[in-house]
Amino acid sequence: MVGSVSMNQQEHSIISLLLNEMAFEGAIKHFHEAPPDLSIELFEQIKAIGIPGRYDGKIEDYRYVDIDFDHEKSVFENCYRQLRTIRNNIVHANKAYRPDPPERLDDLLSWAQGFIHSVYRSNSPLSERATAIKATLRIENF
Repeated sequence: MVGSVSMNQQEHSIISLLLNEMAFEGAIKHFHEAPPDLSIELFEQIKAIGIPGRYDGKIEDYRYVDIDFDHEKSVFENCYRQLRTIRNNIVHANKAYRPDPPERLDDLLSWAQGFIHSVYRSNSPLSERATAIKATLRIENF
């Protein structure tokens, strides 16, 4: 009999980020769903946390970049770009060499979960399509 493996909150948040970003990408790129209308507060929150740029070997740390709101894009699109940056840092293991302090990672993952929940609460065509994608893939618990 295989033992039960319990998933901690951080692992759950990372998996949720990865799977929901994938569902959002499918809804946008393959079904061309329009972005939902979200509060600018979401962007202001991630701007306050800050997003690291590329790792710089000369200083042996990440160079942080100021993120500015692109007024040519929706709040969703501005936030989604930051969600993808967080995802990329996890997927490409940039953080394995020099991980974020636990509090900062918690802040980033907490923001990501807030953004994801805001998208689903929007009851938009994008959120409905992402929900359908997750159901088809049997990952709706994330």
